[in-house]
Amino acid sequence: MSTDSLRVIIVGGGRVGYRAGRLLDGYGHEVVVIERDPLRCEEIDEHFPTVIEADATLPPVLREANPAASETIAALTEDGATNLAVCLAAQRMNESIYTILRTDTESRHEYGELVDSVVYPEAAGARLIANEIVGNAPRVFNALTGDIEIVRVKVGEDAPLVGETLADAPLPDGCLVITDADASHVARANTILEANHQYIVAVDPDDLDEVATLLSGTVRTVGTGP
Repeated sequence: MSTDSLRVIIVGGGRVGYRAGRLLDGYGHEVVVIERDPLRCEEIDEHFPTVIEADATLPPVLREANPAASETIAALTEDGATNLAVCLAAQRMNESIYTILRTDTESRHEYGELVDSVVYPEAAGARLIANEIVGNAPRVFNALTGDIEIVRVKVGEDAPLVGETLADAPLPDGCLVITDADASHVARANTILEANHQYIVAVDPDDLDEVATLLSGTVRTVGTGP
C-alpha cells in the first residue's frame, strides 16, 4: 500500500471504527465512514468529512463510498458476517483495495484466505488497527509505549518552528524529537527542524495537537471519541 495520504473507507462508526477513523483523519488520511444507525451518525458526523448513513452491505451504498478510488476498506462493525460481506463486495468493485475485517477471537483465523488482514480490537486497540490500515509506514507506530504516541511529523514550510534548533524550539515538556531529518541519527540539541523533512517524535497524547501545530503548521485533533 502507499505510504502517502490514503483514502480509507471505514464501515461501522461505533467505538472501534470511530477511534481508528479519528486517528487516521488526524494524521492526514481521507476517511469515509458508513454507519447504519442514524443516532450514531448524528454523534460522529461533525468529526469526519463524510459520514454515510446507510447499510454498507447494499451495493449502491458501498458504491457511493467509492471503493474504486480508495486504497483500503476496514469493516469494523460488531458482526463478522457483515464485515466479510462488505470486504468481498469491495473487492468486486476494486480488485486492488486492501481489505481489513474485524472479528472476534474465536473466528479470527478463519477469514485469512478471503481478506488481506483480520483484526481483533479487544486485543489490538485503535492505534494498532490504524497502523494496519495505513500499511508498512504508519504515521502512528505500533506501541509498546502505553499511552505515549510515537508519530512521524512532517515540518511545514510555514510552521512556527521551521528552521529552529531543538535547543531553541519551545516544545512542550511532554515531547521528545527522536530522529533528525534523514532519520539516520538520533536528534540532538543542535538538530535543525527543516521544512518538508520528517521527524519521529514521542509525545504525550495531551500535547499532540500543540506539537502538530508547532511542527506542521496545522491543527490535527486526534480524538478518542464520544
